[in-house]
Amino acid sequence: MRFKQIIYLALVALPMFSEAQKNKKPESEGISEKDLKSEAYFVEGMKYYIAETYDKAIPLFKKAAEGNPTSAGVNYMVAKAYYANSDLANATVYSEKALKLDDSNKFYRKFLGEIYTKQKRYKDAAEMYEKLADKFPQDVDNYLDLSNVYILQEKFSDAVDIYNKIERTIGVSEEITRQKQLIYLKQNKLEKAIEEGDRLIASEPTEPEYVVQQAQILISNERYDQAITMLKNSLKKNPDFAEAHVLLAEIYRKQNELEKCNEELQVAFANKNLPVEVKFKILSSYMLMMKEDNSDKTLDNLLTLTQELIKQSPNEAKGYVVLGDLLMKKGEMATARDNYVKSTQFDKSVFEVWLAIVELDAKLNHIDSLAKHSEEAIEYFPNQSFFWYHNGFANFAKKDYQKAVSSLEEARNLSVDNAELGKHVNALLGDTYNELKKYAKSDEAYEAVLKTDPDYEHVLNNYSYYLSMRKDKLSRAVQLSTRLTDKFGDNATYLDTHAWVLYTMKEYQKAREFLERALKQEKGVSGTIVEHYGDVLFQLGEKDKAIEQWKKARSMGENSTNIDKKIQSGALIE
Repeated sequence: MRFKQIIYLALVALPMFSEAQKNKKPESEGISEKDLKSEAYFVEGMKYYIAETYDKAIPLFKKAAEGNPTSAGVNYMVAKAYYANSDLANATVYSEKALKLDDSNKFYRKFLGEIYTKQKRYKDAAEMYEKLADKFPQDVDNYLDLSNVYILQEKFSDAVDIYNKIERTIGVSEEITRQKQLIYLKQNKLEKAIEEGDRLIASEPTEPEYVVQQAQILISNERYDQAITMLKNSLKKNPDFAEAHVLLAEIYRKQNELEKCNEELQVAFANKNLPVEVKFKILSSYMLMMKEDNSDKTLDNLLTLTQELIKQSPNEAKGYVVLGDLLMKKGEMATARDNYVKSTQFDKSVFEVWLAIVELDAKLNHIDSLAKHSEEAIEYFPNQSFFWYHNGFANFAKKDYQKAVSSLEEARNLSVDNAELGKHVNALLGDTYNELKKYAKSDEAYEAVLKTDPDYEHVLNNYSYYLSMRKDKLSRAVQLSTRLTDKFGDNATYLDTHAWVLYTMKEYQKAREFLERALKQEKGVSGTIVEHYGDVLFQLGEKDKAIEQWKKARSMGENSTNIDKKIQSGALIE
């Protein structure tokens, strides 16, 4: 492209030198020093212009113009440089001057028309192009420029007249037909637009793209019967016309004839002439259109189409992703996850796919899969805190606390701008450091959560309970557990936590009250709560009732370290 540009610029420059030759003095007198300087400035300016350093080219061209003010070519180049430098005002001045010096030059007139159009001086631009069209009737570009200016002036009928003139010169043209159709549709002249499309199809009956474009106009204007007839006629002539089946499917979908719609799509998808990537686009669009329809029949039809695509392109990742999306709609999370995983065998670069895999592993509580897949996702997206967090969660669940801490610390570093995720990361870090008996770090992580969300129930519960177990910072523990029960007073586990903090502080009667509230809850009453109730009763001197509660806890499956010893000895063992 640069080579062509340089040649063009060299040709443009010729008028300057030809004019210089006209005015050249006899050889005996030689070329004047003024002319030599002018040419030198021009040549130097051209170097900068070609290098696209227009601000340096402009002053040199202007000096050349001062030395040779009657040169249309030099003034034209000054205008070109100003135009390239986005200075339309000065570009206009020098372009008008160039045209005035040589009004027969079509390039000067065309360029001035372009400047006027940029300035929205459409009437002046039209005048330029009209003169060009009159003088060079075989140059189609002049007519196209003129029609464009007419459209900008909303002189649509004049633009159509110009297009008709062009067609009389070059015959029916797809580009011209499209422009005329757009104008007719803008003028609400649908019949005229359809006539134009019919003429284009008649000019090349074997061109399927013309049929497709005409059908799209008919469909968008709800001329379904016309579109169906046209498409079926085209299929008689060309049975492999796959796009026709796609358009018929679209019409039937709009008419709510879903059986016919699916039949047409299946025919289209079975056609090997329709590229696979096009089929995927159609399927994705179809899924979007049907997103409100979760009926089993529709989903089954979509599954059939997708499975057909996978058969045709078994190494195409998109097929497995689409299949996963459809299975999610059917509520088959495990199979959906498996298909997302299969897609990564062929394309590991799609973030959303890894996101879906990790989320589904977590929802399905497939801890080993979560650990494995989150680790793989981290390989491809090492800056995504979401994956580090889930890897930490999985390793915590696997009781590999050191590995969990490593991932969670990375997640914390990466989630600085994500406060919501940061809370969950710190909450899990608090639990993990507690398991590692790194209590200072555990408390620090919990406090970081409560600083941004004082009502984060998981932290209120775990932090206060762990403090009570350590018999450390009990005033902080009771403060947290009190807030917990104030906010969530019908949660048996949280009532038990508060009771156990009170028990640790030897406030046995208060602990009893909260445990009895916990035992009255409809759900969440565990053997641990019953055992704790027994412990409190023992401390309050009700030994027989305490043993009764311990036995009940044992029958509920509670297997704490000392429960059997408590029952056998009839004494509290801590």
